[in-house]
Amino acid sequence: MTSLSPDLFSMEYYADPFPTLAWLRENRPAAEVALPFADLDLWLLTRHDDIRALSTDLRLSADTRSAGERFLASGLAMGVGTGWERAFVLDPPDHTRQRRVVGGTLTPRVIAGWEAVIAETASTLLDAMAEEDEPDVLRSFGYPLAITTIGTVLGSPQSDHEKLRGWSDAATSPDREAANAALLATLDYVRGQMEVKRGQPGDDLLSLLLRASDGEDGLDDDEVAAVAANLLGAAYDTTANFFANAVVALLDHPDQPRGIVTDRAVEELLRHSGPVVLSPVFRFALEPVELHGVTIPKGATIGFLVAAGNRDPEVYPDPNRLRIARTDPPHLSFGYGPHHCVGAALARLEARIGLTALFTRFPELGFGVDRASLAHRISPFMYGFAALPVTLG
Repeated sequence: MTSLSPDLFSMEYYADPFPTLAWLRENRPAAEVALPFADLDLWLLTRHDDIRALSTDLRLSADTRSAGERFLASGLAMGVGTGWERAFVLDPPDHTRQRRVVGGTLTPRVIAGWEAVIAETASTLLDAMAEEDEPDVLRSFGYPLAITTIGTVLGSPQSDHEKLRGWSDAATSPDREAANAALLATLDYVRGQMEVKRGQPGDDLLSLLLRASDGEDGLDDDEVAAVAANLLGAAYDTTANFFANAVVALLDHPDQPRGIVTDRAVEELLRHSGPVVLSPVFRFALEPVELHGVTIPKGATIGFLVAAGNRDPEVYPDPNRLRIARTDPPHLSFGYGPHHCVGAALARLEARIGLTALFTRFPELGFGVDRASLAHRISPFMYGFAALPVTLG
């Protein structure tokens, strides 16, 4: 077992994981660690090229049916036994079939059709934010924009959005029983909406998924429900936290342009300040894997520290510096290979529209409290802030 210094998953780590990630990347690029919050030994990878290579390595499985009992009992296996795992966290051929159906539904034309909804929602939220005595990027903008966008995309009534938000918040709870109850409630809700859409189909994503699932290679009802519920969870928490991280990064780098947030700027912000530190898509070794002089044994659980790969100096010169004009290789914030985030294009669109609207409306946006006093969220998976109070200028 590797002895790590500085401490991994400590309070200091949650506040600023990047020094620890840099130490791991340099000294223990393939490190076996005993998790302090779960009865599990986890192999962690930190180098960009290793994460890319093993994301497509057939010696590894993403399917929890390949996992050991300790992983299944650890609490890290999100939604196992609820039906949540019927979507995406699979191996070929099931994973390939699902991606083909969902990818054929989330086309560039379909995604572009939601641009007006995102822009209108952002404008409405910023109008309200301007009237607040103590505006907060997460509370006032990030979370409501994220849930309204994905709720509208899935075709849920506006009146249901707060309910969906509550379940999504609970699903990330460290209390696995409470989290699974929220996942089950989300799946039940989606199944009810599926029946509504069958009677009254629209141009929303859930209707499109049902339409695309007709035929021998389509998705069954449990898969449609799991896909929609997974998209809801992924599009809510990570998107909201990305807004806060991006704002902090831009305020920390006043030399970088922030008026019109371009596609290239979004990519660099995702590399530098993407919210995902440890990918929740774990891999399970089907056979031994030799890497950097160590052997990852058959049956091992492997985690990708994508935030470490995104700041690998072998790939990104001056990696801790935000540079909007970078043209370096693509980041790992949406994963790589077969499990690349299927909703990445929607997330990019929402980020570009939302951040541009925010900084166009409030060009003098600043921190509402001392920068050093910002509270961080406590999560082994996510880097971000518990709140982000701001001044509007």
